[in-house]
Amino acid sequence: MLSQLIDEILLSLRPRLKKLKHEVQVNCDSELCIESKAGPLNQILINLIMNSILHGFNDEDVGHIEITAEVSGKRNLHIVYTDNGKGIPDELRKRIFDPFVTTKRGQGGSGLGMHLVYNLVTQALNGSITVESATNEGVKFDIIFPVKVAEMDKVLTGPYE
Repeated sequence: MLSQLIDEILLSLRPRLKKLKHEVQVNCDSELCIESKAGPLNQILINLIMNSILHGFNDEDVGHIEITAEVSGKRNLHIVYTDNGKGIPDELRKRIFDPFVTTKRGQGGSGLGMHLVYNLVTQALNGSITVESATNEGVKFDIIFPVKVAEMDKVLTGPYE
């Protein structure tokens, strides 16, 4: 189930998140079950959340992240990721998915996080990603990729016996 995967991602980030007062809101049907590659989706969400913390909320005490996931049409998963951070200036936003683009050069930032996200979405998941942002207006990523929606009664859950 997708909501469970997102919860597990947030749990893995809890040591980092609990030191901060940022709020993460997840909007996802708890019954939504998809067949897709969990690894790329995991890495995408971790990179987006970490970018919000490191770049979007750099000097802010309290930030808000919202992750909305729903099926679009019959075969696509649509994820909308937003934060209310600093936003991305136009000149940087136009190059955000290029390799080695960072605002943290010399401070540990490699500039490969969003390049990796782009490649995971477009190549590993055969999807698309777009970004909307302006300085001091937060950020919005739209991610769409094909999935197979599974029926709950046909999904194996629980321990293997």
